[in-house]
Amino acid sequence: MTAPEPLLDIPEISAHATGAPRPLLDRVGLTLPPGTVTAVVGPSGSGKTTLGLAALGAARDGVRLTGRVLLTGTDLLLLPPARRPAARAGRAAHLPQHPETVLDPVRRAGGTLTELAALGGHRDRTARRAAGRRALTAAGLDWDTVRRRFPHQLSGGQQQRLALASALATGAHLLVLDEPTSGLDPALAQALGRTVRGLADEGAGVLLLSHDLTLVRATADDVVVLEAGRAVDRGPAADVLGTAGPRPPTGPRAHRHPATRALLAAEHPTAPSELAGRTSHAPGGGGVRAADVAVRRRTGDPLTGPVTLDFAPGSRTALLGPSGSGKTTFARVLAGLTPPTRGEVRHEGRPLPRRLDRRSTGERRVVQYVHQSSAEAFEAHRPLLGQLADTARLLRGTDTVRARAEATEAAGLLGLDEELLHRTPDRLSGGQLQRCALVRALTARPALLVCDEVTSALDTVSRQRVLDALPRLLAPAGTALLFVSHDLPAVRALAEEAVLLDGGRLVRRGPVGDVLPAG
Repeated sequence: MTAPEPLLDIPEISAHATGAPRPLLDRVGLTLPPGTVTAVVGPSGSGKTTLGLAALGAARDGVRLTGRVLLTGTDLLLLPPARRPAARAGRAAHLPQHPETVLDPVRRAGGTLTELAALGGHRDRTARRAAGRRALTAAGLDWDTVRRRFPHQLSGGQQQRLALASALATGAHLLVLDEPTSGLDPALAQALGRTVRGLADEGAGVLLLSHDLTLVRATADDVVVLEAGRAVDRGPAADVLGTAGPRPPTGPRAHRHPATRALLAAEHPTAPSELAGRTSHAPGGGGVRAADVAVRRRTGDPLTGPVTLDFAPGSRTALLGPSGSGKTTFARVLAGLTPPTRGEVRHEGRPLPRRLDRRSTGERRVVQYVHQSSAEAFEAHRPLLGQLADTARLLRGTDTVRARAEATEAAGLLGLDEELLHRTPDRLSGGQLQRCALVRALTARPALLVCDEVTSALDTVSRQRVLDALPRLLAPAGTALLFVSHDLPAVRALAEEAVLLDGGRLVRRGPVGDVLPAG
């Protein structure tokens, strides 16, 4: 029996960025037959996103591709760039790492999906609407609930699933999914994994770019490990990654490449040694208090609250709950980005203005918020080091030289080389930008640091580096931490108290070990 023609065949692809000392991709090849999932894993900055774009014949500005990319037999790189979108329309779809970049902010979800369904051959309105409904359901969202909403009315996890539905609505046979579970709670991540596997079983080909090794094990047939733009390890998923467990797998593949071994060794994060056996509360009172805060939609339905929480100096609190439970809304209230309709945020007993633009320089220092979507937090064409130094310079009055030195030191602790800081944001990976956003907030030395899914774009090694460095970076100012996350292993390693939201309301709080399920 003749093997089916691959949906995607990349005999060899390289990518070079203008002025970069080494290629972003160095002669990487892969083949993706229909009905299979190939996962690409590797540390942040290894080239996963660049490879995903290259599989579509695309590249970021300033990046040049060389080699061959055959999409159902058509070499995309032989076509002029302007003709490549038409060549992949209805055949290939892409879910980017930052879903907000592909969601039209002025289009309702239902209208977007029915329009995309036309690319899948659905010509009449009824068929397009049915295809949009199927895509949204497959992505884990309810059509009647979501179809009339704009993207900004959805949580980060809901935006992620809407972007996936947008890819599915086209009826494409090749799906390139870049970190599809970032921003999803564990139950939704598992459901998405089942969806991905089901699409492959129905004949689609999936190129999965992910740091989520649990997802990769559940869905992938084959795995490619990237490091510094090169494919350093590859093979069946079970051989490369083994089974999940507290120790790296042993046996026939115990000789794995060091990059693979490092990813596996850091899969189960550990608590920083300096936190062992003690709580971190600084002596004395003060701190930040969210007093009876609530936010309501125009319809009057509660979005979050009322919630009252105290963040003592040096405390480490995790904010948990399913996607859409109000975690990000509450975090934005603390930072003054979403004004509450009830209650107030206080620092050392004094109320802070509800809106960030009405807070003084000193008041803006109090709460620093690291956004879930870090790519949007930076000026596109300005080198990062100056942007990271601005926080200390503008909010603390630190001179430029000292501010840059502080930012460079913090970045080093988080695993970012100084050379990266002289690049513009478009030259960094999602995981690198996530850590840059963390650096910028930390250099304010705030009373409260709010981290919204700051490990969502990180590989296992980088995640452990962040968990190890955070206590040291928080200590000088006695900064309290609010860790908003679906990453339960990271929560167990870092936080001492957990707060659970559901439906916008606080339903449980207590020591992490009491609130989280065993495991």
